[in-house]
Amino acid sequence: MTKGRKQAFHYNVEEYMRKLLLLVRISKPAYNKTLYQDYKIYMNRQKNFRDPKYNHGQHDKYEGAILRGPCDVKYFEDGKEKQVHLNNDGIMYKENNAYVFCMYEIEFNQKTYDKENNKFYHDISWDYIKPLWDEDGLEMMIIKNTSVFFKKFSEAADKERKNWAKGLVKYDLQDKLQDKAYFEKALKDDFESVYHKIDDYKEQKEYRLTINDDSGKDFFILPLENDNSLMFDFFTLEYGKNIIVEISNLEFDPQTNMPNRFSAELRYAEPVNPIETL
Repeated sequence: MTKGRKQAFHYNVEEYMRKLLLLVRISKPAYNKTLYQDYKIYMNRQKNFRDPKYNHGQHDKYEGAILRGPCDVKYFEDGKEKQVHLNNDGIMYKENNAYVFCMYEIEFNQKTYDKENNKFYHDISWDYIKPLWDEDGLEMMIIKNTSVFFKKFSEAADKERKNWAKGLVKYDLQDKLQDKAYFEKALKDDFESVYHKIDDYKEQKEYRLTINDDSGKDFFILPLENDNSLMFDFFTLEYGKNIIVEISNLEFDPQTNMPNRFSAELRYAEPVNPIETL
């Protein structure tokens, strides 16, 4: 996880960034257009994902959880000793005013790299797409130049004077909720609980952008510099179908042996609908 603050301090995630190739978002076209047309990031309040009104792929009663019962725990907060008692079904949450933008990450894997033809393949499974499906007309948006996108996000958040973070979700929360060290860390860190989920959601391979905002609104819209430098593909999904992404003409860093460049012309095995590119 990379974090930035008003007096910006950044953690080094260079090791992970060597693997990241593309970011994918499945949503209603109107929400995707907010980014690829208007250059604005529509961010949902994290705590809202605990609301059952969200579809199966979004709703998670453990979203933002930091402790699960049964337990009695003493802790210090704001210099005062406090105690929490949770019964068998009890859950304690971190109330951190976090707003998140959720994506699916595609990272390089040697197992699906065709060295002879210099092509990499990634299967976005229907198991990932199905829980998000709530109506016809869902759209898949692919962000192709991720480094440019990340730079725009951090600059925009700094301009708004917002604390921010970005990183890959870890699906280990079922263990973390019994870990006092995690509880104490999550109490102190506004972002820690954003980047851990239970393993029921591991198919999502989720990458999140996060900011803190104390407005209390259900969503936050972060405007990016609109210079038409971001590169997107987007198309309508078809029910029941996987998506095979083909990346070609990869160039590799000789030190890390990871791809650092590839063709912007991506190919998709599904759907048959026309693909639009920006």
